[in-house]
Formats: sequence, C-alpha cells, structure tokens
Amino acid sequence: MTSKSALGRLAATASALVAAMAALLAPVAHGQPPTDQSRYLSRVEARYVDTDLARFHYTRTGNGSPVVLVAGGGLWGFSWRDVIPALAAEHTVYAVDLPSQGFTELHRGDFAYDLPAMSQAIATFLDAVGIQRTALVGHSWGGAWSLFFAEQHPDRVERLVLLDSPGLDAEKAPATPLFTTPALGELATALTTRSFYADNIRSTFHNKHLVTEEVIDEFYEPFSRPANRAGFLSLWRNLDYRLTDAGLGRVTAPTLVLWGGADTWLPASQADGLAARIPNATATVLPNCGHTVHEDCPAQAIPPMAAFLR
Repeated sequence: MTSKSALGRLAATASALVAAMAALLAPVAHGQPPTDQSRYLSRVEARYVDTDLARFHYTRTGNGSPVVLVAGGGLWGFSWRDVIPALAAEHTVYAVDLPSQGFTELHRGDFAYDLPAMSQAIATFLDAVGIQRTALVGHSWGGAWSLFFAEQHPDRVERLVLLDSPGLDAEKAPATPLFTTPALGELATALTTRSFYADNIRSTFHNKHLVTEEVIDEFYEPFSRPANRAGFLSLWRNLDYRLTDAGLGRVTAPTLVLWGGADTWLPASQADGLAARIPNATATVLPNCGHTVHEDCPAQAIPPMAAFLR
C-alpha cells in the first residue's frame, strides 16, 4: 500500500536502503507481537476455528441473519470496528481475517494467494463456522475476494456489498508497479516500517485526522508478521482482475457498490462500471471520502450498508 508520492520516494531511495535491509529485517523476523497487545482485542471476544487450510481468527457479534465482513489488503478485523455495532443490531456479524491478515495462521505452505485461493479460504471459513448462505461485505482486496466468491458460489451469497473494490479489468492502484517488480517488491515489503505504513494508511483516508496513533498500532502489529508480509506481496502479484471481470454476470445476489469520491487508489468511476456489469447492482459514491470509506466516513457509509442488508 502506498500513495503516488510515497511510491516515488521509495523508488528513488531503494538503492540506499538495501544496505540497511539486514538491520531492519531483524525485528520483523523475530518481533511477532502477542495478540494481547491489541486494545481492540481486549474489548471484543477473539475467536478461532481450526481447519486444514488455516486457523482462522474472527469475531462474532449480535444475533440474526449472518453477515461476513472481509477487510482489505494489509488490514484485519479491526477495520470494521465502527461497522460491527451498527450491523449487529439486526445480524450475526462475523469479521474474519483471511490468509495474510490479522491473526489467522495459515497451515499450508502451497497456498496460492490468488483469487481462487482466497475464494476457497472464504468457503473454508464459512463451512467451519456452519454458515451455508450469508451476506458478504468486502473492502478493497477483500471486496475482490468476496466478488469472486459470489461469482463462483452464487447459491451461498444472499447479498453483496463492495467497498472501493477492484473487480474490473481496468486501472489499478498506483502502487502496483512497485510491488509487482521483482526485487523492488521484496525490498518495499521488507522495508515497510511503521512510519511508512502509517503514511500508506493515511493515503487511503480523506479525513486524515482519523488515522490516530492507536489506529496505526492496531493495524501495523499484525502486518509486521513475516507470514502476513509475504502473503501481502504475493497478493499484489497474483490477483488477476480479468477473472472477476469475466464473471460479473454470474453474480445473482443483490449488490451495493459503495465508493469514496475522493479515493486516490482507485477512481470512483469504477463504482458505476462495476454496478453496470453486475445484475441487480446499484452504485453510491460518497463525496469527500477516501478509499477506506467505512473508516473514513462511517456516518455516511454505514447507514446505506445497514439499510441494504436489512
């Protein structure tokens, strides 16, 4: 994750940073923090379910029809902290960390980190917690994974909400060349310090004052895990939106496409493009809201989500 300006800075200084790589990698490789350092997890009940694929970390809140929340790349269930209470008034809300996210631990070394694999991870989690059919809400990459799942398993998706989600074979995030370039991608991933990560998170917000030190701490702690960083890089290189683009007509669930009008990662015009290709879909663009629309503009984003899922 990076903004255009951050991308330029990193690319320009990459050669100088190589010399410092070994020193910086030491805390990454050996500094896996315990989950009890998360203030958020001390306020909610962390749950785990073991499968052959992974030990999935998730939270479950409320009662009613199921809604499963899938966070964006480099994020985890904490991203839904404002959404969960609102939806839990009428639903049983699951916020799951998929492979490369949060505190989920992958069991298989051959996991592909592509759209079919992430879709299968969603199916594996649903099976493990006993959900046959659900509403799915996905943000950014999490939206792309949810979209592909809805294309492959239309019988299992009741409703679909896509938040600033890639899915068209169209313009990609400006950071794409950085992470898809051999060697440079490894360097950028390894050298994503807390400060650089914080810059990246802020670039996904229009209302940057909302990105507090606590927010950065909550997100950076699990991102600093070596397995999560490796998976994050693999996803940059393996997600092929030609697959989602080709399957848009197979989505049968009513779909809400919600987008931040001030998104600097993916243009808001993609909201209408997605909705035009998905049967029974509508698009809403929220002005003065960034890529992480549900965190950046919860007062504007959550009510239409709740109404749609109702």
